Amino acid sequence: YEELEDWACLIYESMSGPSRTFHSVQHVFDISEDADPIEKLAIFFHDIIYYSIDGGLTERQEELIGDAINVIKDGGKEEVRISERSFDANTNMVMDIFGFKPGQILDPFKGMNEFLSALSAVRCYQGNLEACVLAEIAACIEGTIPFRKTSDDGKSPCDFLFERLVFVNEKYDLNLDNDEIVEAVQRAVDLGNRDLDNFSTPEKAVFLSNSWNLLPESNISLRNKSIYRVSDYAFALKKMTGFFEFLDADTIFLSFRDNEKRRKIIEKKTKMASENVRAARKYMNWKRVSIGVVAAISELSGGDAPLALFLGDLPEPHYRSTSIEDYVEVDEPEDGIIVDPCVFRLLKDGREAESSFDIKNSPLAAYLYSLMGDEGIDKLLTHAVHPMDKEHATKLLKSIPEVAVATIVAACAEIAITRADRLDQMVKDLLG
Repeated sequence: YEELEDWACLIYESMSGPSRTFHSVQHVFDISEDADPIEKLAIFFHDIIYYSIDGGLTERQEELIGDAINVIKDGGKEEVRISERSFDANTNMVMDIFGFKPGQILDPFKGMNEFLSALSAVRCYQGNLEACVLAEIAACIEGTIPFRKTSDDGKSPCDFLFERLVFVNEKYDLNLDNDEIVEAVQRAVDLGNRDLDNFSTPEKAVFLSNSWNLLPESNISLRNKSIYRVSDYAFALKKMTGFFEFLDADTIFLSFRDNEKRRKIIEKKTKMASENVRAARKYMNWKRVSIGVVAAISELSGGDAPLALFLGDLPEPHYRSTSIEDYVEVDEPEDGIIVDPCVFRLLKDGREAESSFDIKNSPLAAYLYSLMGDEGIDKLLTHAVHPMDKEHATKLLKSIPEVAVATIVAACAEIAITRADRLDQMVKDLLG
């Protein structure tokens, strides 16, 4: 039981830090249901390393896999490479399963975390499991590298994994037959699909709630809900908007030599994911415009400041301070204003759940969307820049209806009382 306790503590400590708002221990339980034993062994470890998000390796992780990487720091930049040294057979096997080589630079968007997580799993399990099972576990974790496209010659990530497993099977005498290798790849694909199952959630409010929990993982400033600035939030929204803009829904869920029933399930999940991504793009664009408006008001009235200065504090369990919602009323769009009803409801009524750093509804975004609809969003986005400057701030505020400028600035003046005079003058300058 000592080893079991050690593994459990390693997983718990790795996935319970302040940076883990989505990829937490709960995520492990969420995707473990009905998984087979090998897949569960992979699931336990598949996310323990999030190198850049966690700020490097923990002390325990360093003891386990620190010898496998060289970290080169140059000024503010950091480069992580696989060490160029002699490794044991199991470490070499994990590299071969991922198609990695000694000396290779590890890219956090192309398998770095998955490789280091797989290596951690194999080094923990290797005293208790045969090499063929270790290979299947590593393959499962390789299958969680997300959003990979089919190659120019038509090969999917699953096809490449199959080829590497055939090679590994022969090189390391694993004695897996062809059917077992196919099954290993299918298991890896299943884990990858489980890991991204949120994208196929039928309720868009739930999908966006889960997606929202990713923001603090990649934006350290948002982990302190009390003091993050307008620019911090604008930058976080810019990154997430860019992610959804370039995400190809066809790369989310994969299939490998599946039967007709299973292929139909993947097709259905992909269709749902495509609808969710489309809604998320529109939702994020209006969130970005609304925070751009706040950034513009902030810029023209004295510069960047905590978001709470303009919008009010986040509500506490037993206390709610004055907020922007108290001064901006969101009505249904008038006739002739074309909106996506689903997106409007998401902005007005909110995501499924509150987050630690944000309210679940978006009153400013819903207000602007109700006034303007889908037309003209591209022009607004060209001025909703980060970092905000006076030129774009002025252009953005002059691109939205005058009634919106007057209403939002007046609301901000009620909350940001130290800037009330400057905000009043700003409206006069903008509207004449």
